[in-house]
Amino acid sequence: MAGRIRSKTSPNLSSRKSISEASTMKLESLNERAASNLSVRHVSGRCLCGAVELQIDFPAFWAWHDHSAASRRAHGAAYATYIGCWRRHARVMKGQRSIARFEDANAESTRSFCSRCGTPLLYERKRSPHMVNIPRALFTGRTGREPRYHVAVEELQDWAYTGKPLMPLKGYPGIVWERPKSRRRPRDVEAFACSRFESKQSFFPE
Repeated sequence: MAGRIRSKTSPNLSSRKSISEASTMKLESLNERAASNLSVRHVSGRCLCGAVELQIDFPAFWAWHDHSAASRRAHGAAYATYIGCWRRHARVMKGQRSIARFEDANAESTRSFCSRCGTPLLYERKRSPHMVNIPRALFTGRTGREPRYHVAVEELQDWAYTGKPLMPLKGYPGIVWERPKSRRRPRDVEAFACSRFESKQSFFPE
C-alpha cells in the first residue's frame, strides 16, 4: 500500500533546521527590502528660474484640481493642479534659502514660493501634517498619478476653460477660440467679427 514517506529526524536536528530556515527567510526579506529601496524612482521638478528644485519618490500618492479662491489667487490661474505625497517622500534638492513662506492663519495652511521668480512650490495644511502638496506643473515628467479629483468645484469660475470645442481664428495662426453659446451673437461681437480685426497690431500689440 502506498503511503507518505516520513523522515525520522531527531528533535534536536529538527529544531536546528527550523532556526536555520527562519534565519534564511529573514535574510532574504532584508535583501528584498534593500533592493526595493535601491530601485525607488525619483521625479524632479523646479521653479521657473531654476533656483529651487524639488524631488519626490515615484509614484505620488494622488493628484487633484483645486478650485478654491485661495489657490486661484496664489497661482493667478483659474485653478491649481497639485500632486500630494507623503512628507517623507518629498525633499528640496536645491535652493532651500530661496524659498519664502506665507502662513494663512484663517485656513491653517502654509504656502511656499520661490523668492526669485514667485513660482508656487509647496502647499501644506495643518489638518494633514504628514502630507505635502506640490503644483503638478513643476514636473515635466510623469508623477505616477492622474489628476482625477476636484476640490471646491462649486467655486469653479464661469470664465474658466472646461474643454469646450475650439475653432481656429481666421487670419491668426496658432490662435483658437470658443464660439459664443447662442447662435445669435451680440451686436458688439458681430460688428467686431465683421470688421475682420481692422488692425492686427492693435489687437495683438508686440
